[in-house]
This record gives sequence, structure tokens and C-alpha cells, in this order.
Amino acid sequence: MTVAGVFGFIGILLLIGFLADFLFRKTSFPDILILLALGYLIGPVLNIVDPSQIAPASEIIASLALVVILFSAGLEFEFVKVFSCAPRAIVLVLLGVGVSIASIAAFTYYLLDWGLLDSLLLGTVVGGTSSAIVVPLISRARVPDQVSSLLSLESALNSPIVIVFALVILGAMSSGEAGLELSIIGQDIGIRFGLGIGIGAAVGFFWLWMLTVLEKDPYSDIATLAIVFLFYFVVEALNGSGVIFALVFGLILGNGVSVARLFRIKRTVEATEIMKRFHSQISFLIKTFFFIYLGLMITFKEPGLVVLGVVLSLILLFGRYIVVLLTSAGSRTLFSNSGILTTMFARGESAAVLTQIVIAAGILNASVYPDIIMSIIVTSVVISAIGIPIFARKSRQQSADVLQE
Repeated sequence: MTVAGVFGFIGILLLIGFLADFLFRKTSFPDILILLALGYLIGPVLNIVDPSQIAPASEIIASLALVVILFSAGLEFEFVKVFSCAPRAIVLVLLGVGVSIASIAAFTYYLLDWGLLDSLLLGTVVGGTSSAIVVPLISRARVPDQVSSLLSLESALNSPIVIVFALVILGAMSSGEAGLELSIIGQDIGIRFGLGIGIGAAVGFFWLWMLTVLEKDPYSDIATLAIVFLFYFVVEALNGSGVIFALVFGLILGNGVSVARLFRIKRTVEATEIMKRFHSQISFLIKTFFFIYLGLMITFKEPGLVVLGVVLSLILLFGRYIVVLLTSAGSRTLFSNSGILTTMFARGESAAVLTQIVIAAGILNASVYPDIIMSIIVTSVVISAIGIPIFARKSRQQSADVLQE
């Protein structure tokens, strides 16, 4: 393909991404399904793009999507909403990840006769929901703020947990050590979260001050994005969670005035609408290419593994329903929106990245992971995407009924 052809091809992809987004806004038909189908069409079906040439960049593509989407989500969060839903989000994360790992591990260990560590690894890889999928989906749904904030915060918090768990299990499998110490896992997670939150807050306060200096600079948005990428690298190099850094940094910038009042800072600014619009556009670009990339990765060479992935997705959905009921206890709003909370269980970037890491590790049976996990990703995304128009409509009707009463 010529250079001009590449630019034309990119233009077509972006135009389709725009039309898919427009269709989603107007009809609630999920744009994610269109992008996944497009990726599958230009990859495995028509062979316009060779998926094997893109596979080595999977971790970069997924991580880039995750960082930009979480930072943009942080800009839109309000501290009041975050603090109000944080306790339930933590409960939802811990129960959700725990039940997901336990249910998948039990099914594969007892019914499929997998090894214990293999079963735990598969359960962990698909144990967390996807920010890159849940946040864009829920941002367009007209649901109560408590619901959207809870889902967004949950999807941001569980990625570091499942990644750390998976890497520890994978390390044990590679070294031949069967024992896993919960204290070590807990310490790793605590360090990753602590560094992400601490550095995110510190850099956020510093950059708020810098934005007062750069207030009239036309390229302050580019500088802000550069800071996100730079300190993502720094935090990850220190074994912290770069995605948590991106979320916290966005939270600080998006709530600059509230932060100034809280800490009695005389002068500060918060992210302007121009900055938010700029980063939402960057997020749109990254999201478009990320979901097309996921479609490229779909191979489905072995039908038996694809069917297994669908079955495991339904197990995850049932476990999610139980967890949502427990988490919603005492909240009429959450309980009335249990349908949308349950179906927002899409798996995505963390599972895709960990799949590539499992393959690179060269463990026994690594070859079966891609088809199973991609089947789970696609099935869970389809269920989540279908759940949006169904349950969001019910949520609006219930809210209208409450107002009439």
C-alpha cells in the first residue's frame, strides 16, 4: 500500500468511527460492535491488514487506549461523585474480581481438568472489567450519576489488581513454584495503587499551578497530554500503577477550583471546556483504533474454544449479577439499575494485554488462551452493548415514574 493509500485508509477508518459514534448517539446502537466488526472484516476476512504484524504492538495499543480514556474520564469526574461512590466501588471491585476468578477457576479446574495455576491464571486474566469499553458505553447512556460514576471508578480500579495477580501467578508457573503468598500479592497491589495515587496527586497539584502560568498558552493541552505520558512512564518504572496515576491526575485537573478551596490555595484553575474537548477528541481517536485493533485480533480458529469462551462469559455474567445485588444493598437507585450494572461487565484491554504476556511467557497450553479470551471479550462486549439501550431505557422510565409519584 502506498503512503497516499495508507492516509486514505486511515481516513476511511476514522470516518466509519465518526459515523458509528453518530449512530450510537442517535439510536443507541453500539458503535463498539461496528468497530469490532470492521476490524474483523479488514483483518481475518479480507486480509487487508495482517493481524500478526500488529500483534507485537498489542500492549502499547491497549495501554495507550487505557491511559487516554482514564485521563479523559478523570477530567469529567466530580470529587463529590467520586467520594460518594468510592466505598461501593471498592466493594464491587473486590467482590467482582474475587467471584470472577473463583467461578472461572472452579469451572476449568473441576469440569475441564485444568491445572490449578492454569485455572487461576485464566480466571485472573478475565477477572476485571474494561475501562476502555465501559467508560465510553456508560458515558452515552442516560443513567443516574451514581450508577455511571460507580461503573467508571470500578473499571479503573480493577485493572491494576488483575494485572498484578496475573503476573504473580504467571511468575509462579514459569519458576515452577506452586505456592502463592497472599501477603506478597497484597503488598504488590498496595504499592502499585499507592504510587499511582500519590504521584498522581502530587503532579496534579504542581500542574494546576503550572496551568495558571500557561493559562493563555494555546498549546497547554498538548503539554498536559505530554505530562500524562511522561509520568505514566515514571510511575510504571517505579512499579506503580500508571493507569491509576492517569485517573488521579485527571481528577485533580478536572476539579481544580474545588481542590483550591479544600487546601486554601489562593489561585488555581481547572480543566477548561477546551481542554476537555481536546482530550475527548484524542480519546475518540484512540478508542476508534483500539476497538478496530481488537477486531483484528479475532481469529476463532478452534470452534470448541470459542464455545468455551461463550460459556465462561455467561458464568461471569451470572457471578456479576450476584455481586451487583450484594453491592446494591441499601441503595434504591443502584438496585433499580441492577440490570445495567450487571451487563456492564465487558472485558477488554487488560485481558488483551495479559493474553500477549501469557503467550510470550511460553507456558504450557499458552496457545489455547487467545481464542478463549477473545471469545470472552467479544461475547461480554456484545452483552454490555446490548444492555445499554435496553436497561438505560428502563432506567429513564423508572426515574420518570418516581418523579410522577
